[in-house]
Amino acid sequence: MSTAKAINSRLDELLKIKSEINRVMSEVDGRKKLTNHETGEKVTKKEVIQYAEAEIIQIKNDLNKLTNNGKNIRGVFDNEYYINDFLQDKHFSN
Repeated sequence: MSTAKAINSRLDELLKIKSEINRVMSEVDGRKKLTNHETGEKVTKKEVIQYAEAEIIQIKNDLNKLTNNGKNIRGVFDNEYYINDFLQDKHFSN
């Protein structure tokens, strides 16, 4: 996978997680327990958000590793054939 595709993939994951945090914040009652689909255990809204925030930190660390803390990013997205899909970006940001 190229560096640009790897970066875009991680950024898309970041947007999905942030969107899911916003959805949980607005739709889930803080007193209600949620079921973890992987383990089946009951978790609180706070635990869900903490897990998501830990995932965000991991994604940021991965991006820093991919870009050498932003030093190796020049020219990655300068390809004249690279097309940014604004509709997909808008979909993930909601």
